[in-house]
Amino acid sequence: MNKKNIAVIGAGISGMSTAFLLMKKDYNITIYARAFTPNITSNRAAAFWFPYHIRNDKRGISWCQTSYGYYQQLAQQPETGISMKQLIKVLRKGVAEEEPVWIDFMPQGSYRIMNENELDKAIAKGYDVKVPLMETQIFLPYLQQQLKESGVEFVEKEIKKINELTSDYDIVINCSALGARELCNDDKVIPVRGQVGLLSPRNDLPIYLDNEKPLYVVPRKDAIIVGGTYEERVETETTEPSTIQQILNNAYEVFPELKEQEVIGSWAGLRPYRTEVRVEHEKRTNIIHNYGHGGSGFTLSFGCAEEVSEIVDKM
Repeated sequence: MNKKNIAVIGAGISGMSTAFLLMKKDYNITIYARAFTPNITSNRAAAFWFPYHIRNDKRGISWCQTSYGYYQQLAQQPETGISMKQLIKVLRKGVAEEEPVWIDFMPQGSYRIMNENELDKAIAKGYDVKVPLMETQIFLPYLQQQLKESGVEFVEKEIKKINELTSDYDIVINCSALGARELCNDDKVIPVRGQVGLLSPRNDLPIYLDNEKPLYVVPRKDAIIVGGTYEERVETETTEPSTIQQILNNAYEVFPELKEQEVIGSWAGLRPYRTEVRVEHEKRTNIIHNYGHGGSGFTLSFGCAEEVSEIVDKM
């Protein structure tokens, strides 16, 4: 039987995880992208597993939990840059709790509700959660290396129209993130800018998440990432000094010891948000879509990739 020739458009976490699962099935795979790690938005992600802006889509439960399982396995290999970390999620007093439907997405046994004596006086409720942390500066090059060693080809080229590839390949998988706006004429995809500050690393902190402030603190080997913003329809990947200072001040309020860390930079990235993630075979074509993951790209990656892999097998 002839091997299927497959093109993947996009080398962010969605494209890379899709190719990673397909490479184990002995297909011929070529990844097309305008840029590769480290020069992509996925490299700028804080990249801890959490069901972020996906909670209204119940398909996300199995996608999230599938990804969690893959990351748990990968965390057993130090060279992947993945580790299982404590995450503290808090709810402030005087704030109505969003329905905590995010708990529906959690694997069994992965969280506990914290005791009152563990919480700051301004906090009404806290959750102690165990999550995978993906150090993108290690994990994405690891994935790329694994793919190259398995014979996956990488072509640095911006694809302007999907039909540039559809006649040359048996299957084309569209993981083009924000690029899907043009490639698919999909105006449901919008950019959401996230700005973060970077502090010099220290490894004695948990991941910390406070949606109301809003604040997240993610200690990595290369930096402490302090975020962040959620700015819909902003197209520029630039940071604003006053915004970064406000983000850092929010962190200093919660963790005064962070004032001792050096500010070593800032980042901005555009999340490819869509009200509904698109994972489907486009009827009467050889195209499969896998885009619109917003700020949950890493959290959904292997779950969506597994669904794509199953669609490929049936084509």
